[in-house]
Amino acid sequence: MLHKELVKDIIDEVTFSGALPYKIPDKEVDRVITNAKNYFYDYWRYALQKKNLVIPKSVFQHPSFATHRGIVLPDCVKYVHDLKELKGNSIFGSIDRDLGDQKFVGSELFMTPFIGESLVYRVAMFSFLDITKNLTLDTIAFDYNHSTHFLQILGRTPRVDVYMMVSKKIDDAYLYENELFQRYVRAKAKIRTNEMLSFMGDFQLPGSFKLNYSAIAKGAEDELAEIKKTIEEENTPDFIFMEHY
Repeated sequence: MLHKELVKDIIDEVTFSGALPYKIPDKEVDRVITNAKNYFYDYWRYALQKKNLVIPKSVFQHPSFATHRGIVLPDCVKYVHDLKELKGNSIFGSIDRDLGDQKFVGSELFMTPFIGESLVYRVAMFSFLDITKNLTLDTIAFDYNHSTHFLQILGRTPRVDVYMMVSKKIDDAYLYENELFQRYVRAKAKIRTNEMLSFMGDFQLPGSFKLNYSAIAKGAEDELAEIKKTIEEENTPDFIFMEHY
């Protein structure tokens, strides 16, 4: 759905397809949509999409990086989840066969935990792999401010290309097509229309009929509360914490 199509849909909803003579200006409708987009990007998980990016090492060799110890990411990037150096084709960043991922995969395929001696060897092997992983130092410490879009590199400067996993804002067309977003902007537009009419006084339609738009606004507020509840329920975590006492 295009922006102009969404604006027309909102105006048709507010005026009951032209049955009512009052509506908020198109400029105010644009503001309602912009505010709704910012709200969904902050609070709704499905307004964001995971993306994998690669930052060339030349970026970290630029004089501006030495000054600020960071880079500015595009406005579409909302969150940064992971930052690692790209070190070859091994999960351990090494081409040494004694410290490669082949042994890790082999231990998963051929070692069984049901025999006592194999279980002991399995624990020792995985402890060795954990130590090796900690010594690799491929993970980069960082801090990202999603308001300024500034990615600050903490610690040492990366010496190779860097892999980055981010959450990117979905395109406006996909967000406009979403039924939950459409309900949200329609409800907000109804509330704004009621606020505008309340400042203008008591209007009468032809035939001495009075327009009671506050009842429509009350239904819109209930709709907003239901939408926010749906957003909270859909934002379920992808992990759990387990504590043993």
